[in-house]
Amino acid sequence: MDLFGSGLSNGALGAPAWSELPAEARAALTSLMTQLILDHAAMTATPPAKGVDHDL
Repeated sequence: MDLFGSGLSNGALGAPAWSELPAEARAALTSLMTQLILDHAAMTATPPAKGVDHDL
């Protein structure tokens, strides 16, 4: 999985390339990002409208 694209510069922060990170760090970051996205989606989900499940 290429999360950050290929050939992108690391910018001024000097962060290592994704492929340079140890496998454990990549797995941990992927898990944390997944949880962050799922938590955000759960908080911003639109509640179902009233009466939507009833046949008209």
